Amino acid sequence: MTELAPPEDAPEICRTILSQTLHLRRGENLVVESWSHMLPWANLLVLEARKLGIRTTLLYEDEATYWRSVEESKAADLGRMPDPELGAIAKADGYVFFWGPEDRPRRAALPPEQGQALTAYNGAWYEAATKSRLRGCRIELGRATPAAARFFGVNPVTWQANVLAGSRADMKGIARDAARVASRLRKGKQLRVTHANGTDVSVRLLGRKPTVDDGIVDADDVRTGNNMTTFPGGATYVALDESFIEGKVVANRAICSPRMGCLAGGRWSFEQNRLASYSYEAGGERFAEMYDAAGTGKDKPGFLSVGFNSALREVPELEEFERGTILIGVGSNTSFGGKNRSPFQSYLALAGGHLEVDGKALVADGEIL
Repeated sequence: MTELAPPEDAPEICRTILSQTLHLRRGENLVVESWSHMLPWANLLVLEARKLGIRTTLLYEDEATYWRSVEESKAADLGRMPDPELGAIAKADGYVFFWGPEDRPRRAALPPEQGQALTAYNGAWYEAATKSRLRGCRIELGRATPAAARFFGVNPVTWQANVLAGSRADMKGIARDAARVASRLRKGKQLRVTHANGTDVSVRLLGRKPTVDDGIVDADDVRTGNNMTTFPGGATYVALDESFIEGKVVANRAICSPRMGCLAGGRWSFEQNRLASYSYEAGGERFAEMYDAAGTGKDKPGFLSVGFNSALREVPELEEFERGTILIGVGSNTSFGGKNRSPFQSYLALAGGHLEVDGKALVADGEIL
């Protein structure tokens, strides 16, 4: 287990999470959940919360004990939330989750049935959080671990430094840009994404409300059930018309996940409103394995997103938040208000591209207009 030591300005970052992200006030209740590798950060957040008069409870999961539990007990038992934890969520105003386990690639490699059983509590957790109008966030620094870095083939110190840089970004400015782009996407009907690298793809919208993940949970987020945000964050997503897509996308950013690893140099071509062919410079065999095993809907338009965090650049698992980066996804889009319930979802990332909404530029050379 490798603890991630907080930098000198960590108290300021913690105060940003408490005051700007979650809008917590004196006398409100906060639940902090942390794995062992993020405990120094969790302890610091608890301290800063108490200094602000916020009543704080810390839930702790030990990495080594977790893996022994996975090996020596039933997954169905581990996937059932304890009543006291549900009670804490029901009574809390705020919630902060420091990502874990530290070895997420190991959990992603578990047999699908076991993995699903271990996380079966998700539905109950989100139901309780929505009912209590919880304001919550996930701390992305917890993903940047040595185990994940080895799996992705990146430097863990650089990864952590990049996430911290994104955590210091102007969140209010990100929120303004994200809301403005969401308004354009809500009203738009036809989108076109282009780039000098050969990307030229057209998709359609159906008036669906975009999802904004700007690192801030406001009253509208709570009202609509979008009460968990990412920190650092900064993206607007919209579900596409599942019946129309034409053209091709050539990625210039890698996409990383604990299940597939890093996929680089992706090229997708669309014909007859579906993904007709694909290729990758790296990781293509992992994509093909999962894609071939998926069922109906895997090749249909899924979602589009635009990123706004200027401090992030080529950060694993935060690709969509890089400012001006456009994601085009296929497969599942129900989490963004779409109708495609495919168990498969993947996407390509394009930095420095152009996005037109009904013929008018919204993103030009990666800059938000």
